[in-house]
Amino acid sequence: MAKATKRPRADVTDAAPSEPGEAAPKRSHGAQPPPLLPQQQGEAANAPVRDRREVMADVARRRAAHFANYAADEDEGAGELQGKQARTLGPWSSARQLVEARSAAVAARQEKILDASRVSPGKAAVSWTPRRDPKLGSRPICRVRPLFELCADVLVEYIEDVESLLGLPDSIKNRLSAAVCQQRKLSNEVVHLFSEGGPAEFVLTNCAALEPDAMATVVKDVATPRLERLELTFCGRGLTESTAAALAAAGPLDRLQVLALRGAYRLTDAALCSILCNASNLQVLRLPQNSLLTEGSIKQLPSLVPLLRELDLSECRGVSGAALQSILTGAMPCLESVMLTGIPEVSNALLAEMALGLPLRHISVARCSGVSDEGLRGLAAACPHLLTLRADACTKITDAGIVALAESCKELQVLSLHGCTKVSDEAVAAVALHGSLTSLNVNSIPGIGLSTIKALATATRDRLEELDISSCRNVPTEALGMLADSCVALKKLHIFCCSQITEQFLYGHSNDNLEVVGGKLGITAPVSARIVLSS
Repeated sequence: MAKATKRPRADVTDAAPSEPGEAAPKRSHGAQPPPLLPQQQGEAANAPVRDRREVMADVARRRAAHFANYAADEDEGAGELQGKQARTLGPWSSARQLVEARSAAVAARQEKILDASRVSPGKAAVSWTPRRDPKLGSRPICRVRPLFELCADVLVEYIEDVESLLGLPDSIKNRLSAAVCQQRKLSNEVVHLFSEGGPAEFVLTNCAALEPDAMATVVKDVATPRLERLELTFCGRGLTESTAAALAAAGPLDRLQVLALRGAYRLTDAALCSILCNASNLQVLRLPQNSLLTEGSIKQLPSLVPLLRELDLSECRGVSGAALQSILTGAMPCLESVMLTGIPEVSNALLAEMALGLPLRHISVARCSGVSDEGLRGLAAACPHLLTLRADACTKITDAGIVALAESCKELQVLSLHGCTKVSDEAVAAVALHGSLTSLNVNSIPGIGLSTIKALATATRDRLEELDISSCRNVPTEALGMLADSCVALKKLHIFCCSQITEQFLYGHSNDNLEVVGGKLGITAPVSARIVLSS
């Protein structure tokens, strides 16, 4: 094939407009064509010599069509070019406009955050004077730890060298095992220290390190007629079919009242039913994060454990709505606590039927996207003695549902509305005014402000123990100071992402037992180094 040589060209090309409002120039003869894409260059190079001019002209026309479609919109400013409109400009102008639009969006977002953190003069009208000089800084740690905690620390530190814990009460063993699990020192060799002797209560807060053989040995040791409480957390690795069979073969567990198997991702319907057949007097059943469970075992719960009072099926995604409806609408008359966190099949109709058929006192529908005001109204009307409600991330809930709770559920003690952004300050204040709240979570609700804080400070001064107002930037520092001084029982306050909180509150309030979590200065009250051991 003959080698082509460059020759002057008279192709027709279109130049791209250089500015947003500039019209496309007319076609000119003798202009150099725009740079070609690699694919287009290959297409031109492979064409015969006699057809190359035609191919290049066709490429030029296609490229020119991309840059010759700009039509200025008189209704929009030059700074509002987005998406398709920005792509009709030349490459340099398009990139410049996109960069400017991104910078403007970042500036607008920052300004919105600053506006949200500014409290209006009317809302900031709180009369509060620090009872402690903020210049003194953080409070000194002066707590003297009990002798039991010091001895327990030594045992946990050298737990691998301990030969036996026989003779210790089960309550002390459980506290030691929790500390060992917290320090990641629970192993296949250490676990027998807590299972030997057939304890009445056996609790492991982290079984992730236990292998199936070790778990089977532990189950055989604790599955005795005197067992009353069995709790295994993160037990998916060790709790296999054979381990469940060993627990089922241990014989009747007539005294077993509490069974908690968290994260048992290998537990099947058949294995669960075989365990429950030997525990007919069970009152508490917690099975969160068990992905293999389906309606095959859930529908048999009324016949297997008829005395059940508490049921936790959080994040059991394999359970269908029909299975939940079959057991939660009157088939288990003793059920008072139901945890259905993260199950998308939960709906308003199911919630209303549950409220009518069960004597509910505690319920969790967190992350159940189908729950709205209609479900809360039905729940409030049928359960006036409700004590706990967790409805985190139920974004369809508005003031109507919260007001219904305030009017009917006057004994409500725990309310969690994390992420319910449509709820207002006044609605939450109406619930707080009943004076029964001990724990309130309004994390990430932008409307929370002075009304809620005042209601808590006046109505729950002797009851409120924990409050989470993270990302609530409309709460003034003075209001928090008034709350901390008034609520003498308040032990924990979460203030993550509250940029308006200053040293005046962090160092100036008078509640020495208050732990402030998430403050920008990291100020907290004195807390034991071994929380597990001191509980």
